[in-house]
Amino acid sequence: MKTYSLELRHASSKRKLNALADNRLEPLKRRAQGELLDFARHASGKNYQYVEAAILELLPFGQLIDGKDYRRLGRWVCNADGLAWREATGAGE
Repeated sequence: MKTYSLELRHASSKRKLNALADNRLEPLKRRAQGELLDFARHASGKNYQYVEAAILELLPFGQLIDGKDYRRLGRWVCNADGLAWREATGAGE
């Protein structure tokens, strides 16, 4: 089994993307939860026993953490135990 990640972001610029009103943590967490549940309802089979939706913070231009221009804040996880939010280790406010 391989793990893949798909990330879609769009705006006329990264600065404008970061300025969007619904681009804040709580609205994004709710939206990610809804997207994950919708995806889980439509996908089935052995390859969909564990599904997650991660929330990433885009860092300002030129700022890197461990060579990346983002940091993971947490993720929604949907598995046999149900749905849960899991904070990323070391995630700040």
